[in-house]
Amino acid sequence: MSFISVDNFVSVSVSTPPVGLNQYQVNNLAIFSKETPVNGSITQANPGIYTSPADVAADWGSLSEAYDQAVAIFNQTPNILDGSGILVIYPQGSSQTLTAAIQDCITRAFFGGALWCGYAPDDAAILDAGAACESLRVKLFANSYLTSTLTTTTGLFWKVQDQTLNHTRCLLYTVGGTALAARLMAAAYAGRALSTNFNGVNTTSTMHGKSLIGTTADTGITQTILNTCKTLGVDTYPLVGGGAQYLGKVFCTGGNEYFDNVYNLDWLVFALQVAGFNALTQIGTKIPQTETGMASLKNAYLQTLQQGITNAFIAPGVWNSPELFGSPVALRRSVLNTGYYMYSQPINQQSQVSREAREAPLVQIAVKYAGAIQSSNVLVSINK
Repeated sequence: MSFISVDNFVSVSVSTPPVGLNQYQVNNLAIFSKETPVNGSITQANPGIYTSPADVAADWGSLSEAYDQAVAIFNQTPNILDGSGILVIYPQGSSQTLTAAIQDCITRAFFGGALWCGYAPDDAAILDAGAACESLRVKLFANSYLTSTLTTTTGLFWKVQDQTLNHTRCLLYTVGGTALAARLMAAAYAGRALSTNFNGVNTTSTMHGKSLIGTTADTGITQTILNTCKTLGVDTYPLVGGGAQYLGKVFCTGGNEYFDNVYNLDWLVFALQVAGFNALTQIGTKIPQTETGMASLKNAYLQTLQQGITNAFIAPGVWNSPELFGSPVALRRSVLNTGYYMYSQPINQQSQVSREAREAPLVQIAVKYAGAIQSSNVLVSINK
């Protein structure tokens, strides 16, 4: 029997959508350790990846500080796992600087937070690493047990604020009077801090008032010390209360910007970058250099901003900044009504050079932080 194929009438081909980037996982936490792993396969080229303290014990030993830090991290509720994060442990070379270790490791495994382990870097090394973390958008959890870090001009934490190293998160913990105790407190803090699921509803939070499981409250934090910490942006874990009730609670300050503002903004920056990249590369044809094409690109950014509303990082409010672009009236109205405003220069105003380079006009975005309430004043009026 002879027959002809249906292809003569209808030919169907299937186009598989191009692969895009996954979101950067800002909840991944890295430990840079100068301890020697018991598992010889853990190297700088192959750092350990962990989701439990037991796995850390297998590679680094149950008596290692790396294991103790892992316990402090995973003991928190919630912790990095709740934000889909992982723990990365990088064996730092004996002569390798913290900066070099961070820069090398992030090319092998992305992370949003960094701790050191098994040694105490000096102030210069911490400040140098802090400067590197600023451009990488990595939170460096700098810790100390010494109140001298608060000293004007010479103190480490004073220098961090003076250099506007917002990604260096300063933590003072005097309990035990040892650098090890401060490092373990920092691990607990980081485990609790990097726990937000940004894809959820009302999931963003502040570290202020949170409890650190397994960490003893710091009775060495006096009001005088706390006042200085407020000024410099140093977070502490003081014993709070009165009468017979006392609790350990994180006291989070904004002198070097609040942790959650730095953390949430990192998420937004990376999420916008991925959204834009995927919009440009996951289309089978092209985004035309027209207003319709720009609307397609800006819609990708819009979805990220809307998720910022959903997770409560962004909220409607009054735009108080003098920085204005696009239509000032539309900017203020949009921020007041939605929490954000997006503007791009009209295509027909684009320079010929930019057009021939196939560049999109600059997209400018204004966002209003939802902020957080961390204290309250109450006035009681009595009538007899």
